[in-house]
Amino acid sequence: MRIRFLLLLAVIGGLCGNSVAANGPATRKIVLIAGPKSHGPTGNGIHDYPWSVKLLKVMLDHSNVREQVRVEYHLDGMPRDLKTLDDADSIMVISDGRDGDLYQEAPHFGSEENLKAVQKQIDRGCGFLTFHFSTFAPDQYAKQILDWSGGYFDWETDGKKKWYSAITHKEADVELRSPGHPVLRGVKPFKMKEEFYFNLRFAEDGAKSNGLSPLFVVPALNGREPDGNVVAWAKQRADGGRGFGTTCGHFYANWEREEFRKLILNAITWTAKLDVPANGVEARYFTHAEITKALAGIEGTARAVIDDQPIRVLLIAGNDAHKWHNWEKTTPAMKAALERD
Repeated sequence: MRIRFLLLLAVIGGLCGNSVAANGPATRKIVLIAGPKSHGPTGNGIHDYPWSVKLLKVMLDHSNVREQVRVEYHLDGMPRDLKTLDDADSIMVISDGRDGDLYQEAPHFGSEENLKAVQKQIDRGCGFLTFHFSTFAPDQYAKQILDWSGGYFDWETDGKKKWYSAITHKEADVELRSPGHPVLRGVKPFKMKEEFYFNLRFAEDGAKSNGLSPLFVVPALNGREPDGNVVAWAKQRADGGRGFGTTCGHFYANWEREEFRKLILNAITWTAKLDVPANGVEARYFTHAEITKALAGIEGTARAVIDDQPIRVLLIAGNDAHKWHNWEKTTPAMKAALERD
């Protein structure tokens, strides 16, 4: 009887444990979509879409929201099986966009099938983000992109290639326009070298009525309209869905900037309808070698893993017989260098 009683307790305990797990905090599925690398060879540090989505995957999987997200990434455009989008909480596209007869449409506009697949997710409240060149959109899809993410780079006028928007390369101060917005938690003003797109198209009925929140502004840009120097923004859709866009992202090296990483990670988290931590989503920068190792053998939303355990180092110094070695100064310098790595 005692054995049976203990077995019954174990079964009940197991059922209760499963119930608690089932009713625990729900995770959010993030789908990252990269177009093929453009603007020169791999390694030139610009428009490096595949490395950007792989880096984002690894950063999210090692961030302070890692227990709340499941992240999958796709290279070379839309997923082969579009059904993987059906349970996505947020979709981010990092790719080229069409500029008249140059380049290709961003993947979400690449075919009628792709357009319908994304619209299906938007209609159920899925988040959507565009990044740098994927903010380009033709006039025929203006209505969709204004609803999905809130703004776009307008290259077309009356059916012809005639830019309304503009581009400039500049190192400039980036200021916060809506500092109370969750996407800006933990983000501070900073200076950034970037290929800025500006004079963007936003809905004409005003930010208050369409749920648009300008986030990053660059005062040095000569915008035509009051919002002409906006380079990052958030969109709260009427149906509860959320969108985000930024025209930043030309230089891969900007991922090494904590402020830039935090903006994008916050935006992904927010569009997936998660609470952004008080000091923002935090994740360090990972090298190509670390990313490759972390993603080896990883499929779907399986978590990328990097062993971040500290390595213990013992520095022994203090030989007064060789004072010209200046160990009093070199030892702290070596310690600081090791701690940075």
